[in-house]
Amino acid sequence: MLNIRRGAAYLLLVSLVMLGGGLCFAQDRRLGGTYMIPPRIFVGDRAILIVPRPGIAMQADLEISRTQIPHHPYIDIHRAALERRPGGSQLSVEFSAFAPGFLELPSFNIAGEVFSGLIVEVSSILEPGESRMVLSGLSPPLAIPGTSLLVYGSVTALVVFLLVALWTLIWGRRHMKAWLAAWKRRRLLLSMWGIEKRLKKDLTKGAGQREILDALSLEFRSFLSYFSGMNCRAMTALEFAGHSFFEEYPDAPNGEYLKVFFSRCDQIRFSGDAINGDETEALFAEIKVFLKTLDRAMRKKRPQAAPPAGVAA
Repeated sequence: MLNIRRGAAYLLLVSLVMLGGGLCFAQDRRLGGTYMIPPRIFVGDRAILIVPRPGIAMQADLEISRTQIPHHPYIDIHRAALERRPGGSQLSVEFSAFAPGFLELPSFNIAGEVFSGLIVEVSSILEPGESRMVLSGLSPPLAIPGTSLLVYGSVTALVVFLLVALWTLIWGRRHMKAWLAAWKRRRLLLSMWGIEKRLKKDLTKGAGQREILDALSLEFRSFLSYFSGMNCRAMTALEFAGHSFFEEYPDAPNGEYLKVFFSRCDQIRFSGDAINGDETEALFAEIKVFLKTLDRAMRKKRPQAAPPAGVAA
């Protein structure tokens, strides 16, 4: 009976030792084995491979540059470092894989210690049996949608801009001068139209007729000076007949028309008699007819001459 008890105790002791050893072995295996975060990764995912190093203490974290990691056709390593942990340290490798299956990470060196033989499993997002195709790796920059259009579109726009600038400098200069001259004369015509309306409005409000005619004569002469490039402010009424003011506009009023207008205007202004309102209205009507006729002539034919050089002082 005693032997049986001793045998049972010995068997129990052996069982406890084996169970404890198994637990210790299982614990060491869990601490010493590698694992990934997340546990299952797919093609193109960003993951972290952790390799625990129990019992290997470190003073500080060590990280190497990506340029020191060899190139791999299907794996892009973003970060590799040795990190301090309680009771030891761990290797942390952050990566992205672009092909399914079991892939071996490229070997690298941290603080004189070489790490190689690290294998990860990458799953495919394609359903089994659908196709044997796998996702492609990193595409070159020009293969990204929209990149080629942006690059070639920018180059084309630059070439078109340079051609337009060259045409403007070589062939378009003469045309630009004509367009600027027409634009300037159009502004002068609109300005004179506004002055005529303003003076007529002042006349209806009871302003002095002599002062209104003086301003009308002065403004009209200034308009003709800027429009033609001649000093019309110092010209007498008879001198207008000897000049051609609108050679590029054959349908516009000529110098004879201006001589008659200024002769009547000066006669009314300097006669010394009281000014008749009908005569003033007639002068405003002639100004309006002149501006309308000149406007139609300018719309009918675009001027080709260069803008006037300036007005004599």
